Amino acid sequence: MDSPKNTWIISLGETAGHDVNVVGGKAAALTRMIAAGIHIPAGFCLTVFAYQHVLSRSDLPDVIHMELGRKPLDKMRWEEIWDAALRIRSAFLRTPLPPELVQAIYEALSRLNSGHSLAVRSSAPGEDSAQRSFAGLHESIVNVQDKESVIRAVQTVWASLWSDAALLYRKELLLDPRHSLMAVIVQEMVPAEDSGVAFGRDPRNQTVDREIVEAVPGPCSNLVDGLLEPDRWILKRSSG
Repeated sequence: MDSPKNTWIISLGETAGHDVNVVGGKAAALTRMIAAGIHIPAGFCLTVFAYQHVLSRSDLPDVIHMELGRKPLDKMRWEEIWDAALRIRSAFLRTPLPPELVQAIYEALSRLNSGHSLAVRSSAPGEDSAQRSFAGLHESIVNVQDKESVIRAVQTVWASLWSDAALLYRKELLLDPRHSLMAVIVQEMVPAEDSGVAFGRDPRNQTVDREIVEAVPGPCSNLVDGLLEPDRWILKRSSG
């Protein structure tokens, strides 16, 4: 079912941004930070309704059904999942966005009026929880310079929902990927002297009473892409 145009894009910090099912975990967390008075780079979120609008205006649902309808995901071999993922991602990347959505994105970029490079970030509903973490499975594109590149980056993020790694992880969790959705954050880049990632729970053992902070010089891609060995701090959750 398609949704009205005014549901496709919201500014970070809007009340609707608290709904993780609409904006995904990452955007919802940014909204909570803004509400708490924490300064974050300006941006906006393409909600899951924008993603659903693209599906409703294309043959992508048919492609997904054809690739994943041949047999249950838990019966597919790794190479079958890899092939299916490649074909679905390719379909997303070659499918033009509907003109009305492109126009809405351009208008949001104009309102943002940023002289900065942009980051185009995945924000999937259900991406992370105490029971599972999708960290690193979905794409985020940094240093995006112009509006045409923003459109390509959005397509890349949506396509990453269907990577072989994402499908295999959902298979492991017994999740049906055909029900998966993706929101996308478009946010100003901050030139970083240092950057890092904070884990509210130890990703290797979420039952222990600790959280982990890792940091590297320069942009965070140096950390998440494994280019530099990070400094690490291990904190006790109960005392900070």
